[in-house]
Amino acid sequence: MSLRTPIRSLRRYLSTSSRSLADLESSSQSGSGSGFSPLRDILVSSSSQTPSSSSRPNFPSPSSQDVQDQVAARGYDVHSIPPKVDPTLDLFTNCLMKDGKKDEAQKMVGRILSMLHQSTNLAPQPLLRQAVLLSSPSIKILSMRKSAKTIYTPRALTERQRSRQGVAWILKASERGRKGGISRDQRIAREILGILEGQSDVFKWLEERHKVAYLNRSNMTAR
Repeated sequence: MSLRTPIRSLRRYLSTSSRSLADLESSSQSGSGSGFSPLRDILVSSSSQTPSSSSRPNFPSPSSQDVQDQVAARGYDVHSIPPKVDPTLDLFTNCLMKDGKKDEAQKMVGRILSMLHQSTNLAPQPLLRQAVLLSSPSIKILSMRKSAKTIYTPRALTERQRSRQGVAWILKASERGRKGGISRDQRIAREILGILEGQSDVFKWLEERHKVAYLNRSNMTAR
């Protein structure tokens, strides 16, 4: 077999490749001096076709006065919206709950609030909060037996502990009319109204606890 045929094909390939390189150099020299001038032309043309920022529509932002007018037209005030969960109602419901039946406790709280509203023609939730606040002690008494003597030491309560003790005293005081056939929700509603009027056994318990704490104030130790 002769070697002339592969040599001829190699020569043809080299001649065509040299021609293509010459054409590329001539096109680059005729342009701006770099081999990427066609790419630059494409980028320039695409950027010229994209809309500028000045051509975009500017929508006016609503002012605070417009927002307030829209809220007033809807019939409510944003600042008067109550929280999702009222801490006092939630604590009161948990204290009323038995055997994990929270639905029944919530229904009972609803009936109590309805009775308060019917009796006073006022918003029932502030009445309940005020009653819990009036019946909440600020301290607790710790007793310790030491050498045949009981030592009482007063301790301050947190806000939640105060409210919980106040609710417990309200429920305890409402047990007086249990033998009269009165339902529990009615007894609790009456006790809340009695606390607001200043006529309840809760105030006696408050006075006794604060008196014991005052007499044993020397047993308090700084933490």
